[in-house]
Amino acid sequence: MHDLDYFFYHFPVLETDRLILREKTPEDAESMKTYTADESLYIYWGRHMTKAERDPVLGFKNKEKRRKNGRNDHISWGIELKKNHRIVGEINLFDIQNERQGMVGYRISKAYQGMGFVTEGLKRVIRFCFEETNIQRLEAEVMVKNIPSNRVLEKCGFTCEGTKRQAKFVNIYADFNIYGLLKSDILGSAFKTEDELTVTG
Repeated sequence: MHDLDYFFYHFPVLETDRLILREKTPEDAESMKTYTADESLYIYWGRHMTKAERDPVLGFKNKEKRRKNGRNDHISWGIELKKNHRIVGEINLFDIQNERQGMVGYRISKAYQGMGFVTEGLKRVIRFCFEETNIQRLEAEVMVKNIPSNRVLEKCGFTCEGTKRQAKFVNIYADFNIYGLLKSDILGSAFKTEDELTVTG
């Protein structure tokens, strides 16, 4: 087990049956456009795409990782499919507080939605957080209307802890669910072994 600072400088490559979760590189920029530059995928994000999302190459021009108070504050895994070695989405760990709590978020290109890739990848990220770092709690906020995303969190063991009605969600006001998952929630659960990572959704 390491402090999270270690992983900010030694990127944690993770693997599942179908996926490699790894750091994104400039060579991935064209593949990334399939999910970062698709305006329809921002319906439930509460904001529009940025210039760097419209053209991912821009995001790699500044080699310095995004920092908060002078320190790195997130890890972003590219979802690489083993079958074609293309990056088709991402899973993010961010808003990390005192190395004890963090938020998760994810997105994937429309062509690969509904195949269980995000669920499979998120389960692996959860295992990493609870088995290899000091994180004790993970959270996620998802718009009520975003039914597929809510299902992903539920399949991964998250509990819906409440709903905020017409509250600020990034740059808009909407109804959104607050999900939480504790390390103690999954002790002895299906996150223990690779065999039990099989996803049907």
